[in-house]
Amino acid sequence: MLSNYLKIALRNLWRNKFYTGLNVGGLAVGLAACLLMALYVDHEFSYDGFHANADRIVRVTTEMKTPESPLSIASSPLPLATVLKQDYPEVETAVRLLPSSAVVRHQGKLLKEPDVYFADKEVFAVFSYSFLAGNPASALANPNSAVVGERFARKYFGQTDVLGKTVELNKQLYQITGVVADAPSNTDLPVTALLSKTFAGTRSWVEDDFPCYTYVLFRDEPNLAVFSKKLAQIAEKYANPELKKMGAEGYSLVFPVERLRDVHYSTGKLADTPKGNKQYGYLFAFLSVFVLAIALLNYINLLTAKAAERAKEVGIRKANGAQRGQLIRQFLFESFLLSGLSVGLAVVLVCSAIPFFNELLQIRLSIVLSEAVPLTGFTWVLITLAGGLYPAFVLSNYRPVEVLKGRMGSFGKGAWLRKSVIVFQFMLAVGMITGVLVIRRQMNFMQHHDLGFRKEGILSVYLPEDSTARVAAPAFITSLKNRSEVGEVTMGSGLQPSGLLPMASTTIRTNGKKREIMSNYQFIDDQFLPLLNIKLKTGRNLSANIKSDLNSGFIVNEAFVKMAGWKDGIGQTIDGFNHKGKVVGVVRNFHYRSLHNLVEPLVLVYNTFPASSIMLKVKADDLPAVKAVWERHYPLYPFDYAFLEQSFESQYQKDRTLATIFNGFTSLTILVSCLGLFGFVTFTTGQRTKEIGIRKILGASVVNVVLLLSKDFLKLVIIAFVIAAPVAWFALDHWLQDFAYRVGLEGWIFALAGSLVILIALLTVSFQSIKAALVNPVNTLKHS
Repeated sequence: MLSNYLKIALRNLWRNKFYTGLNVGGLAVGLAACLLMALYVDHEFSYDGFHANADRIVRVTTEMKTPESPLSIASSPLPLATVLKQDYPEVETAVRLLPSSAVVRHQGKLLKEPDVYFADKEVFAVFSYSFLAGNPASALANPNSAVVGERFARKYFGQTDVLGKTVELNKQLYQITGVVADAPSNTDLPVTALLSKTFAGTRSWVEDDFPCYTYVLFRDEPNLAVFSKKLAQIAEKYANPELKKMGAEGYSLVFPVERLRDVHYSTGKLADTPKGNKQYGYLFAFLSVFVLAIALLNYINLLTAKAAERAKEVGIRKANGAQRGQLIRQFLFESFLLSGLSVGLAVVLVCSAIPFFNELLQIRLSIVLSEAVPLTGFTWVLITLAGGLYPAFVLSNYRPVEVLKGRMGSFGKGAWLRKSVIVFQFMLAVGMITGVLVIRRQMNFMQHHDLGFRKEGILSVYLPEDSTARVAAPAFITSLKNRSEVGEVTMGSGLQPSGLLPMASTTIRTNGKKREIMSNYQFIDDQFLPLLNIKLKTGRNLSANIKSDLNSGFIVNEAFVKMAGWKDGIGQTIDGFNHKGKVVGVVRNFHYRSLHNLVEPLVLVYNTFPASSIMLKVKADDLPAVKAVWERHYPLYPFDYAFLEQSFESQYQKDRTLATIFNGFTSLTILVSCLGLFGFVTFTTGQRTKEIGIRKILGASVVNVVLLLSKDFLKLVIIAFVIAAPVAWFALDHWLQDFAYRVGLEGWIFALAGSLVILIALLTVSFQSIKAALVNPVNTLKHS
C-alpha cells in the first residue's frame, strides 16, 4: 500500500513539476530565512546567558544628574564594590573590571591586544568562564598574575598548556596562572586577558572619572527595586557630599542597576562596550515569523488550489471502491513528501548561509544537532498536516456522482482566503520596502552629514600610555614636521568618537551669579582648529605665542554657551581643569561623538603635556613614512593609528550591518510574495481559460485580456499599500528616535515604495496574463 501511495505521489508531483518546484522552492526559502533569523535572534537575546549565575548578576552604572540633562556612564567609582561587599549581606561578592589594552612583547615584536581587564581576584566567583588550565579560586590571588584566553595562549605559545609561563604586558612581567576557553560571540565581556590588581578602597568617588565596571553577585535572585533604594543611600552618603565639596551645586549621582542579561541592550551610556538594539531583535523575530507565515500560506493555498483539479480523480477512485481513509492517507502522504523536500532544501540553504552570515555579523552561529533534529521533525509534521489535512478531508468527502457531473460544492469558495494572503504578503512588502528606503536615507545622511570639522585625510596616532614614552612626543612631532609627506600636526587628547572625554566641575558666572556645572574637556594646541577646519563663531583661536592662553585661555562650543545662559561667551570667566581665565573664542558645534547623540557642551583648553594623541594631515599612500618616524622614536611600541574618517564611520557599522540584513529580508519577502502571487495568478488564469477564449472570439484584444486578469490583483496590492503605509510610518518614526540627527519621513518615500510594489506585482501578473492572452482561442475551447 505504501509503495502505491509513493508511486501516485511521485507521478502527481512530476506531472505538475512547475507547481511542485514553486511550492518546494517558496516554502524552502521561507523556512530557511525563518530558521536563520531564529538562530540570530536566539544569539542576540541570550547575551552572557552562558554564565551559570547569570540570573543573580547585575551591573551597577552611574548617572550624573545635572541642571541641564542627566549623563549616563557605564562605569562606576572604584570604592563602590568595597562598600557593597562590606555593608550589604544580600551581596555575595562584587568585582571590578578596569578596561585596558595591552602591548605584548613577544619574540622581539610588540603587538597590541584589546579586551584586557584588571580585575579583583573574586572575578571567577561571579563569571563562569570555562577554565582549560588553572584554578579559578586562586588564579588572580597573587600580584602580577594573568589569566589568558585560549586564542591568546595559542597565538603566543602555540598551545594552551602554558601555566607558569611569563608574558610581558605593558613592560610588566605577568605569570600565567590560568587559561580560559574563548567566550561565545554573544558576550559583552570577551576576555583576552584578566590581570590581577588590588584596588585601593579609599579612592575618591567622583575624581577618578568612574574608571571601572562594577558587577555584583547576589546570594539569591535580586529585587532590583529594593537594591536601587540602597544604592541611592550609598550615593547620598559617599558620592554627593564630595560633589558639594567641589562646589558642583545642582549635581548629584545615582547608581542605576541592570541585570547581566540586559546589559547588551543598555544603550546611551558613555565608556561602554558596543551594544545591541533590542528593537532590532524583536523586528527580526517578527519578520521571520511573517516570512514563514507567507511561505506556509502560499504553500497551503497552492496545494489546496491544485487539489481542486483532482476532484474528478477522486470521484473516479471512489466510484471504483476507494475508501475515504485511503484517500486521506494518500493526500497526507503527498503533503508529507512535498514538505519533506522543502524542509530538506531549507536545511541545506541554512547550512550554506551560516558561514556568510557569521562573516557579515562577526558572530559565531552554529546548528546544535540535539536541538535541530527535533525542531526539524516537528516542522516537517506541522507542514504536512497544515498542507494536507484540508484537501484530504474536503476532497475525500466528495460524492462521486456530484463530482463527475461537475458539481464541486463549496471547495472553490476559498478564494477570499487566497486574496487575504496576497494582501497580507504585500502589506509586509510595502512596509519593508519603505523601511529599506528610510534606512538607506538615514545611513547616507550619517555618512555625508557635515560634522563641523574636516575628517578626510586626518590620521590619529595614539601615543603609548607609558608616561615616559609620552615625554618623547615633542621630538616625534618635530620629526614628523620635517617630512614632506606630512602636513599640519596637532597634539593633545585627540578625537575619539567612542571614548569618554575628561569631565570636571567648571565654575562660571551667569548674570553675575556664580554657578558650578560639569562639562566635557578637550585638550588641544593652537593647530587643532586649523587642522580640522573647525569654524569659530566669535573670538579667536588659542595661541602658543600668547602666554596667558597656555593656562588661562578657554574656547567653548555653542552648546556650552547655551547651557551657561550667555548671550555672548567672549570675555566670560571660567575656572576649571587647572585653568582659570576667560573665554577667548566660541566654536560652532561640531560632532565629536556619533549622530546618535546631541552635541554636548565642550570646553577646549591648551594642554599638550602629556599628550595622548597626535593628529596630522597625510595621504594614505604616505602612511609608511609616518610609520618609519614612529619606529625611530618608539621602537618598543606598536604603531597604533586610525584615520579619523574611518573612526567616525565605524560608529555606524552595526547600523549598516543590520540594514544589510533588513535589505536581504526585504528581498526574500518580495521573492516569496511574488512566488505566491505568480502561483495564484497561474491557477486563476487556468480556471478562466474558457472565459478568455470566448472573450477573444468575441473581439477582445490581448490588452483587454491582460487588463481583465491584472486589475483584480492590482486592487489587492493597492489595499495592501493603504493598510501598510500608516503602520510603516509609525514603526519607522519610532526607529528614527534613536538618532539625535535624522532624516524626515516624507510622503514621496511611501509613494515610491507603493509604486515599486505595484510595479513588481504588475510584472508578476503580466507575465502569466500575456501568456494566457496569446493562446489561440480555438485550441482553448477545443480542449475545455
